[in-house]
Amino acid sequence: MLIPWNNIKQNKPAIFDWLVFTFSLSIGFIFPSLRDLITSPFFSNWMFGGLLLYVAGIWLKHRPLYYRLAQSGNKQIGGPAVLFLIIGHWVIMLVVVIFSEGAFRQIVQLAPLPADSTGSGISILIYICIAAFITWLAFRPGGKNRKVLSEKYLFGIELAADILLISGVAMLSFIFWEKSLFAMMLHMPLRNVGDICMLFVFLSFAYMLFYLPLSYLYLIEDHFSSQAWKRLLLIFMLILVRALFTAFSS
Repeated sequence: MLIPWNNIKQNKPAIFDWLVFTFSLSIGFIFPSLRDLITSPFFSNWMFGGLLLYVAGIWLKHRPLYYRLAQSGNKQIGGPAVLFLIIGHWVIMLVVVIFSEGAFRQIVQLAPLPADSTGSGISILIYICIAAFITWLAFRPGGKNRKVLSEKYLFGIELAADILLISGVAMLSFIFWEKSLFAMMLHMPLRNVGDICMLFVFLSFAYMLFYLPLSYLYLIEDHFSSQAWKRLLLIFMLILVRALFTAFSS
């Protein structure tokens, strides 16, 4: 039986969304306590690893994606929506870069920077520049590619990019969603319908601010599809139901 590669290519955004959701949820069973993970030296390595996977993924996916867009003539996202995604992406990358510093210093064998050091201001500037560069990598427009590329080459490059992106986004989603936001949510009072509505608004904003920017390279091809927004709404509702269940059972 042949694998329906054409169907897989056409449904890559859906596959990405569901695999990230599933993997992020599954990792939560392996690391049930965020406190234990954050207080361990492994936390910085985790963030650095997720960052490297994500950056490698967006770098590899850019060429085959924009080549396919040029061939199909699909419209790209424009207007205020892109500005919102860019700002959200930069904020996420800034946080990830800051938490990744310890692992980076360990790899290059640099001593930790003292908190009261005069170089801390320079470090913050470096964090901002790195986050801006990664955001540019993800949102930079596609150039004109007049060279005809083979389907086999494009498929191999994009498959590697998809694997890296799913892994990296799932690792980051686990920290931002499965632990951090749920931990904050457990301290929110849920005594009446108003409290539940506030939780809904909070999670909706957090979902748009975090997940949509990281899925931009998949949203490019799928943002005009009603199925895409129905799928994202379904995933969000599953997250909300799980959040409510966790809050009421704790």
